[in-house]
Amino acid sequence: MEPLPPLLSVAKLYREARKLNFCTFNKMLKLELLVLITLIWWSSDNIHAYGAVENMQTNLLSKGCSAYNASNLGSFFANINETFAGLRAQISSDKNKHFAIEDKARGEVITYAMFQCRNYLSKTECLSCFDTATSEIHNCSAANGARITYDSCFLRFL
Repeated sequence: MEPLPPLLSVAKLYREARKLNFCTFNKMLKLELLVLITLIWWSSDNIHAYGAVENMQTNLLSKGCSAYNASNLGSFFANINETFAGLRAQISSDKNKHFAIEDKARGEVITYAMFQCRNYLSKTECLSCFDTATSEIHNCSAANGARITYDSCFLRFL
């Protein structure tokens, strides 16, 4: 694709306007404005068409698992599952909610978790990022804490 010629500068437009009558200058200005708006619209439309925004949340930026394992695995895994379910329920309940915190306790085992996605994501995109993050963070096995960060969301528990 050939690069587009640069738009005329304001000074150059002014010089051209002095040579032409005002109506012709006005038409030129409107034409350049129309071209600029079309280029901006086309660029933003292509971002969505090629999935740059929709697939952004699946780009893994960082992941960390604690070096220490939980001592009571039964209570720990039950807490993790309930905590993640609570986070998902909070995000699902309100289309404008992009942040949630949750904690669960079983005896002496207490689990805290937090999740956040970018505020421009739809509820569906936010939940998709949450599901991807929970699936990946489960690979930390019995680690008593973990964090995962994607382009569009992050999840942490301890």
